[in-house]
Amino acid sequence: MELSLSSSPSRVIASRLALPLILASLLSLAGCQTPKSTAPALQTTAEASLQQNARAFSDQFRALMVRNAFAANSQALVGTVDLVVKIDRQNELRSCEIQPNAHLAPVPALESLARQVCWDSLFPKVPVEMYGTEEEMVIVAPLVFPPLDEPESERQWRARTVQAYAQSRFFWTQALGKQPVDSIGKAHVRFVANAQGQVQECLVNLDPVAERRDAFKLDSNLQARLTAQCKQLNLRQMPGFKVDDKGLARGSVLVEYAPWKGGPKYN
Repeated sequence: MELSLSSSPSRVIASRLALPLILASLLSLAGCQTPKSTAPALQTTAEASLQQNARAFSDQFRALMVRNAFAANSQALVGTVDLVVKIDRQNELRSCEIQPNAHLAPVPALESLARQVCWDSLFPKVPVEMYGTEEEMVIVAPLVFPPLDEPESERQWRARTVQAYAQSRFFWTQALGKQPVDSIGKAHVRFVANAQGQVQECLVNLDPVAERRDAFKLDSNLQARLTAQCKQLNLRQMPGFKVDDKGLARGSVLVEYAPWKGGPKYN
């Protein structure tokens, strides 16, 4: 099944990064063995349920992509990219590709950013009935990056959002992304480092993410490995590193993880 997404902006983030969302080509429900007198009513109910579930999934998908794309756009890039996402029946991300658009000139930096955001995102579960007879869901999602025109207060809020994403990416590339994972969750990393970036204290907790609570495993071995790896990091390389008046850098970072995060592993 293919789902094409389009919508008007919603909330403050979406007003800057509008992720269009149009529900299209919903499955036709065939093969019902009900009597003719009740088949139309049952079909109408089933189709309405399918549309409701598809709309709910699309809204969640859009909100997630808007949030992540906004946070990842540290360079304030402007343009539009048609992203094609494929998710299999096990709700694992299989592909993040850019669909050519005859009306849009290619912007390599935006295409790279869109792929990164896609592979980094933990999408909600696709309702099983949306697959029909297909083995994967194909979602076409145009990502729109408009010019930013914001007051100082929102500019500061955006800077904090971008920095949090960059710090999460730092811990992913330097630590969590180097570990084998077979579940979906988030690592909450709390640290204390000296002015040279040497980690003096590090505490890692693992928790489920709201979108995929069913796929979380409390892995004490992973937790221990991450804690040990965290203590070996040089945090001076982390975006936004700064020390307090005591010469210490204290902070916390959330890092989401999944078997597919960071890039294609099936291609």
